[in-house]
Amino acid sequence: MTVVWCSISAHGFGHAAQIMPILNELGTVLDDLRVILRTQVPADFFQRHLHVKWDLQVAQQDVGCIQRGPLDLDVAATWDAYTQFHANWERKVAKEARAIRLAKANLVISNISHLAIAGAAQAHCPVVGIASLSWDRVLEPFMQDHSPRHLSIIETIRNGYALADQLIRLHPGIGMPSFPSTVDVGPSVPLLNPNSHDLRKLLGVAENELLVLIAFGGVPLTSLPLKQMESIAGFQFLVGELPRFPSYARVHRLEDLALPFSEITKQVDIIMTKPGYGTVVAAVHYGKPLVYVRRGNFIDEQCLVDYTHRHGRGMELSRNDFESGDWEATLRAVLTVPDPSEPPPSPGNSAVVRLLRIYLQS
Repeated sequence: MTVVWCSISAHGFGHAAQIMPILNELGTVLDDLRVILRTQVPADFFQRHLHVKWDLQVAQQDVGCIQRGPLDLDVAATWDAYTQFHANWERKVAKEARAIRLAKANLVISNISHLAIAGAAQAHCPVVGIASLSWDRVLEPFMQDHSPRHLSIIETIRNGYALADQLIRLHPGIGMPSFPSTVDVGPSVPLLNPNSHDLRKLLGVAENELLVLIAFGGVPLTSLPLKQMESIAGFQFLVGELPRFPSYARVHRLEDLALPFSEITKQVDIIMTKPGYGTVVAAVHYGKPLVYVRRGNFIDEQCLVDYTHRHGRGMELSRNDFESGDWEATLRAVLTVPDPSEPPPSPGNSAVVRLLRIYLQS
């Protein structure tokens, strides 16, 4: 049996979304593959998307960022959470190493936990990072000059990353110099599967109505301008991860649809989101117009915006317009954006699998 220990950040669902297509493709070439998921991402997320044999070990792997909704980062709370996470650090690393040895893992994959990498190194198990960003780079813009605490946190993260055998950087990704070596591959792209249901028929929506998916990732929205959305003629909105709201004719809850998220993504006409890796890459891959609301302070935001405009069809919606519900002009305008002249790069899934097999065979 080939055992792959897979550490996945639970900062939203984007990290799991990056890894699952790769694990699914790895399963097509390794009949005896067993994946141990070390994460706090809920099991039902993997049940809908992961097609290899897997077991879930619920354990915190990193902090990521503490957020107040999908668009706002709580900087002070983030630094406090890292301080707590790094308490008794050597003991935590030793515990992770023992768990890896007990599992008899052949390879550790990290996206993008420095704890998992440090534990794998202590367990003398091959370990690679697979990611488009790293937490030291995310935190760098928020460091206070000469803060010993901030410097210590960054140093602990970098020291962990330095123990990896290699970083496999997914495109579009940022520079991550803390890793000893880097190999670049194309984007992690979900596999195209036939649709099981017709989304329009499920919703009872006419063909002349445009379907807009509101998808801001695994950090849930706390509110939306629902009354204003209801007033936009010609559009129907699909919303997830939002507290219960009154019934509206034009606003539908994703939870009420018996469809995988990937199928919904393929069948809508427009996607509205923040610039996050999974949603941006999927929108470009499926040829869906993308309306995005910037966070303004996240390290990989610009490279994802650039990717959208280079390979897809995108348009920015200001934060003020998003919150006020002044959407209609942008929703109509994004449909007029011409097709890109430069097609998206080929998916990197197969390249990642080839690299992983080298580690597994050795």
